[in-house]
Amino acid sequence: MSGDIVNTDSSSNQTFSVIQVENPSQNITQIRFNGSNYDEWSRSFLLALLAKGKDGYLDGSETKPADTAATFKQWRSNNALVTAWIFNSMESEVRNQISSRPEAKLLWQDIKKCFCQGNDPRIYQLQAELVACRQGPTESLMAYYGRMIKLWDDLVTLDPLPKCSCDPCACDWVTLMDARREKKRTRDFLIGLDAKFDNIRSQILGITPLPELNLIYNRLLQDESLRSMSLLSATPAPDIMAHAVRTPHQAPRSSGGSRDSRGNKSSSDTTRPSCIACKRPSHIYKVCYRVTGNFPEWWGDRSRDRIYVNDSDPNNIVVTYEGRNRPPQDRAKQSTNPAPRAHMVAGVSVTAGQACSSAGAPSLDKIDLNSMNQTQLNELLQRLQAHQASSAQPVHGPFDEDVDWCG
Repeated sequence: MSGDIVNTDSSSNQTFSVIQVENPSQNITQIRFNGSNYDEWSRSFLLALLAKGKDGYLDGSETKPADTAATFKQWRSNNALVTAWIFNSMESEVRNQISSRPEAKLLWQDIKKCFCQGNDPRIYQLQAELVACRQGPTESLMAYYGRMIKLWDDLVTLDPLPKCSCDPCACDWVTLMDARREKKRTRDFLIGLDAKFDNIRSQILGITPLPELNLIYNRLLQDESLRSMSLLSATPAPDIMAHAVRTPHQAPRSSGGSRDSRGNKSSSDTTRPSCIACKRPSHIYKVCYRVTGNFPEWWGDRSRDRIYVNDSDPNNIVVTYEGRNRPPQDRAKQSTNPAPRAHMVAGVSVTAGQACSSAGAPSLDKIDLNSMNQTQLNELLQRLQAHQASSAQPVHGPFDEDVDWCG
C-alpha cells in the first residue's frame, strides 16, 4: 500500500511495529473531538491505541531513544503516526487551535490542559444530570437507557471507585463496591421510567434481592414490545368505502332520508343539494345535463329537451322548460289550465314571479306585490296581458300530455 509504514524487523517490540494497514490518514475512532466532548473522545481514542499497543506514546512509557539508537527511526515513525491520528480525530475548528508538538505525549497534555474540565465541577454536573434524567412520554426505552449508560460511564471515568489497600486483597472490597454501585444504578434507572411502566416497576421492586440491571432492562423491553403490539391490534381498520370510486353519473349514497315510489330521494331530505331546474336531488342546476346540454354517452335515446336558467338576477332566477321537461308539480298545474301546444315554451320564475306562467293562469295568491320592484311588476303585467290574449283564441290539436302526442 502506497504511503504505508511497514516494519521490516520481526524481532522488534510490538510498540515499535507498524502493520501495513496503519497509515497517517487513518481515523482510528468514530468519535470526533469538537471541543466540548473531551471526556468521551479521549476515552475512545485511548481505547483504540490500547488495541494497537501504542498507548505508551501518550502516557510517556515509551521514552524517546537517543538519536544514534537503533530504535530511534521506528520510534520517530510511530510517534508521527500517533500524532497524525490525534489530529485526524479532531474537527477542523478545533484542529486550528492546537499547536503542533514534536512528541505525541506533549500534544496530548496540551489538549487536556485546554479542554479537560476539573473533576469536581464535571462530577457535580454529571450527578445533577443523573438526578434529573427522566424518560420522556414519547421516548423509547432504548434511548432512555442509552442516556443513562453514557452518564454512568462518564462519572466512573472521573470518579472511580476506591481500591483496596490489601496486597493481595483478602477483604473482597472491590466486589462489594461494584455490587453497591450496581444497585444504585438500578434504582436511578427505575426512578426515571415513564408512568406507563408503573405496574411492572412495582413488581420488580417487590422482588428480593433486586434483579440485576441488565435483566430488568430486558424485561422492560419485552413489556414495551407487547404494549406496541397491543396498540397496533387495537387500531381500527381504515374504512374501505372511503376509497370507493364513483363514476360521474352516480349520485352519492346516503343512509338517511325518505324515498318516493321510484326510489328517488324525497325533497324533504336536506342532506343533499337539489336542482331547481329538473327538481331532482344530488346536484345543482349549474351542472345539470338538461341545463348544460352536455349529455353523457349513457343517456342513450332519451329526450334531450333543454332547460334554460336565467340567473342574471340572483334575486329573481327564471327557469324555462323546453318540450316535455316540466317537472311533475308543474304538469299538475297544467291539467287545470292546459297550454295551447305542447311544443310551446313555459316560463317559471323561482322567486317573486314564480306564480306567473305563459302556459297557464297566474296564481295571484302566491304573489307578494309589496316585495316586487318596478321591473318585476312590469313583467307581471305583460304576462297577464299575454295570457288574456291567448286564452281568447281557439286552440286545436292534442295537448302535450295526451298519449297520442309524440313531440
